[in-house]
Amino acid sequence: MLMTDKEISKEIESKKIVITPFNETRLQGASYDLAVGKEALVSNDDNKVVLSESQSLHLNAGDFALIISDEYVKMPLDVACSIGMKSTLARKGLILLAGMQIDPGFEGHLRFGLYNASPRKLTLDYQDSLCTIEFHKLAMPVQKVIPPNNDLIAGKIPEGDREYLRSLETTSLSDIDKNMRTLIQSVNTLTTVVYKFLLPLVIAIFAGVVIAVIKGMTK
Repeated sequence: MLMTDKEISKEIESKKIVITPFNETRLQGASYDLAVGKEALVSNDDNKVVLSESQSLHLNAGDFALIISDEYVKMPLDVACSIGMKSTLARKGLILLAGMQIDPGFEGHLRFGLYNASPRKLTLDYQDSLCTIEFHKLAMPVQKVIPPNNDLIAGKIPEGDREYLRSLETTSLSDIDKNMRTLIQSVNTLTTVVYKFLLPLVIAIFAGVVIAVIKGMTK
């Protein structure tokens, strides 16, 4: 069952659901907005980006990044959350890559993958709204719980993710666009060649066949 804002507030007040820091203005009618945290890693760059009020995250076209949520979240065993992208960011061309849900019993900061699918640079500021989570009350507590990750509990991007990102190669849409333009030009050139050289030949053959048929009919 999808929980309303009143139900979410009640669970937070009783500390059954933990969101730290909790901002009342981020609570929606049936969801809560998570914000951009203090740590990020961008593809093709070994340097960690530490975000603050004076330091933003800049993603060039085609950049992939790992980012941590500002909030520490702790879920009870009978509540799961579905994750959705903020439409304001999606309309700018930012793609959120994350699991479909926050599992019951999860503890720590959330980590997200971000891909800039737009043709221009995008900027995210510290504590910008990043995604929305909806809370679903389960019929009973779960028995299987994901083991805690100490890095996520501490608000850090896990080292395994860092190693993966260092080896990741991404292609920007501008490069894809250039490749597509080259392909289109090649197709157009090939089409021109076909029309210029093959079409007269086909017409000539067709005309020859017609003439032969006409001569055969007049004999």
